Amino acid sequence: MFKVLDESYDKVIQSVYLTAMADYEFALDRLVPLIDKLDFQRNPLRKSFYNRLENDIINGCIMPFLTIAIKKDIYNSDFPFYTDEKQLDFFHLLDNAFVLDGIQRLNTLKRVASMPNFDSTRPIFFNILICSSMDRLLYRMVTLNNGQKPMTARHQIEVLANNIFDFNNLPIISVSEKQKTASKKTSDDATMNKENLIKAYIAYISGSVNIDNQKIIESKMDELITDQIMESNITKRDTEYYDIISYVSDCMQDDYLRDWFEVPNNFIGFSAAMSNKFAYIKSISHNKLANSILLFEDAFSSINVSKIKLGMARRRMVKYYFENYEKLSIIDNNKLLDKISMEI
Repeated sequence: MFKVLDESYDKVIQSVYLTAMADYEFALDRLVPLIDKLDFQRNPLRKSFYNRLENDIINGCIMPFLTIAIKKDIYNSDFPFYTDEKQLDFFHLLDNAFVLDGIQRLNTLKRVASMPNFDSTRPIFFNILICSSMDRLLYRMVTLNNGQKPMTARHQIEVLANNIFDFNNLPIISVSEKQKTASKKTSDDATMNKENLIKAYIAYISGSVNIDNQKIIESKMDELITDQIMESNITKRDTEYYDIISYVSDCMQDDYLRDWFEVPNNFIGFSAAMSNKFAYIKSISHNKLANSILLFEDAFSSINVSKIKLGMARRRMVKYYFENYEKLSIIDNNKLLDKISMEI
C-alpha cells in the first residue's frame, strides 16, 4: 500500500515536498533497501538504543516520519504526483532515492519484521523531497540531523558526497591515498585523492577552510561546520560542486595548473572561494589563470614560513586571493605580498 497524501513546495531548497503514507510491507520492500545504497552509511547503533522502538512497533505505534530524497530535474509536466495515474511512474523514481532522515528507524523495522506479532499492514508516514540540487539536499540533511548523535555533520556530508558523486566517473580521477602512493604517474590523467575531494566539498558548501582544525575538539568542530553550512548561501547558488570539479579537471590539462591543484590545500582553498566566485572565475582562460597563480605563488614565497602554520596559511590565502581576484590579480608582486601578509 502506498499513497501520496499531499504535495507542496519547499522554497528554500527549491524542492517538491510530498507527504506520503504506506504500510510496513511497502517500507520493507522499497525503503529498507535504500539504506545500503550509501558507501559511507552509518553503521546501525547498538540494539539497546532502539529496544524501546522495537517494542513500540510490535505494540502498534506510529513510527516518527522518515524523509526520503530523490535527485531529479523538475519539470512542470512531472506534477502533480498525488494523482493515481502518476503514482506508477513515481515508483520508478524510488530506484534513485536515498534516506535523508530515518536510517536507524528503518534498520529497526528490518529487525522486528521477523518477530512474532509483527503487523506488516500497520501504517508508516514519510516525506519525500524531489530536488534537482544535491547541494540543497545536503543542506536539508544537515538541518534535519543537526544536534543528533552519534552521526556528526562531517559524517553526514561524507554519506551524501558518496551518494552524489560516482567517484569512478568524475572528470577528475579519484584515487585513495594508498593507490596514489603505490602507483607512479604513467599518463596525463588528472588525479585527486578522494578524501581531499570530500574536504574540498565541505569547504565549498560551508565557504570556509576551517574544516579540520585540530585545535578545536571534534564535537565543536562539527558544530562549527554545521553552523557555517546553515549560514552559507548554499540554497541560493546557481552552481554545484560538480561544476567546480569539472572546471578544475579542465584546468588540469595544463601541466602547471595540474601540479598546483593537486596540492590539497590549494584545491581546498580554491573550492571555498568558489562558493561565491565561480561565476566570475569560470570565464578565465587557462593561461590567465596560470599567470595569476604564478603571481600569487611569487608573493606567497616571500612569507616567512617559520612564523606561520604553512598548510592553513596557504588554504586561507588561496581563498582570500580568489575571493578578491578582480583586484588582487592586477596588482604587482610587492603590493600583493603586502595584502596577503596582513591577512595571515
